[in-house]
Amino acid sequence: MSPPSEPHPTTFYVQKAMDGDEESWNWVVERLSPLLHAQAEYHLGPELRLNYDPTDLVNDVWQVAFTKLRRQDGRQTPAVVRFLSSTLRNRVRDLVKKHIRGKPKRQGGGGEDSEGLDPVARLPADQSAVSQAAVKGEAQELVTQAIRNLSSEDRELVVLRAIEQQPNKDVAAVMGLEPNTVAVRYRRILQRMREALPGSVFEELSED
Repeated sequence: MSPPSEPHPTTFYVQKAMDGDEESWNWVVERLSPLLHAQAEYHLGPELRLNYDPTDLVNDVWQVAFTKLRRQDGRQTPAVVRFLSSTLRNRVRDLVKKHIRGKPKRQGGGGEDSEGLDPVARLPADQSAVSQAAVKGEAQELVTQAIRNLSSEDRELVVLRAIEQQPNKDVAAVMGLEPNTVAVRYRRILQRMREALPGSVFEELSED
């Protein structure tokens, strides 16, 4: 199955996944997981990573996504990435609260959702297996490694701008930079990643 000749293949596969196509779901998980993994590592930090595996957290986010993502019109990538990154931030926030209170880690590293239910328990077993396999796929590991090879400051910029889609002025405030500097550096990072990883999700991320 190939997407039509359009600039944003993720839109095609997300729509197919929302219609229940397992192959498309696997494609979407594999394509976007490296971004989530970078975000998980960034927000967990070295201390929480001693107790919580970023890969488990990413897998947990996908379980939630499968139950809550809905088909939309128009380009899908920004909206889907925004939903996933927000879900992951909420998960990390829950883990931090539990860590501070000294509560034990739940098996799987993701915590329960806002309704107090384990999202994995609501997910069909075959779909859970697909998600876990895609999160650990070899293709997505290339993108994950490319992100890890960036400098710590460039990784932070990718997380805040590309994944969480924060505006340049907010990223500049967090990183202690000028907004124009953030914009220029972000465009340069995207260009490098696109050249190193042709056909990857970086080709679909907006420079604006």
